Amino acid sequence: MANLKNLKSKTKIQNALVDCLNKTRMSSMSVKMICDEAQVNRSTFYRHYDSIDSAISITISAYFRLLFGEPYKFYLKHQSIDESQYYISNNIFSHVYHDAYFYKTMFQRYSNFELLFKNHIQQRYITFFKDTGLENDMLLTKEIVADYIASAYVGMIHSWILRDFQETPETMARQLIILNSNGPIRLLVEAKKRQRD
Repeated sequence: MANLKNLKSKTKIQNALVDCLNKTRMSSMSVKMICDEAQVNRSTFYRHYDSIDSAISITISAYFRLLFGEPYKFYLKHQSIDESQYYISNNIFSHVYHDAYFYKTMFQRYSNFELLFKNHIQQRYITFFKDTGLENDMLLTKEIVADYIASAYVGMIHSWILRDFQETPETMARQLIILNSNGPIRLLVEAKKRQRD
């Protein structure tokens, strides 16, 4: 019962933190403001967090943990890079869509978010490459490939948010897979060939 109560108060604080960030500049935010929004007292806040910065860091990490699912377990079961790529991409876009308010707020109001998001995706892809055992057979280093993929995700997600989620998560996942599988320059070369025909 105590764990459920702690989880409930922690969730209320995290939600209030995002609400406050959506309304107020980070530099103007106070623990009191967050507690008032969450309808908890300051001691409850400090039971979970040392500071506003730690609350933000822990909140971001909690959302990021939900992004990928279990790609290596999926890969072991299906033994397919293509299916694993769709699994990862669909998980990421579906999660961002489901938690649109959080991601929209963080991209707009928290200056370090884009870099944190990119670094998280990059590290998860590096781990995935290591787990598959294919990292040494790739034409480029796992770091370069993961950096490219992470940059593509963050750029596409940010512009998707700015377009107010006009496309479905599935459409976004498929578009990213086309880019990742073919590369933007190859897509241009293929378009040029089709134009000539």
